[in-house]
Amino acid sequence: MPPEGYTTITVSDRLAAKLTRIMVRHDCSSYAEAIKYAADTTLIQEDEITIRELVQLLAERVDEVDESVLQ
Repeated sequence: MPPEGYTTITVSDRLAAKLTRIMVRHDCSSYAEAIKYAADTTLIQEDEITIRELVQLLAERVDEVDESVLQ
């Protein structure tokens, strides 16, 4: 169980690899920072979005990214 104020998510190995590349490229020290970076850079225009919707959106956006640009 995660600490209070945190949520646990499960991602595919492929998504984890992409998040790792984001960590390296943008000097993030954890998956959490990489996810925050990716979420902050997405164009979310809604006032409210659930964590599940955010994770799904992030997963879809990362799957669309050309892997060669992350290397």
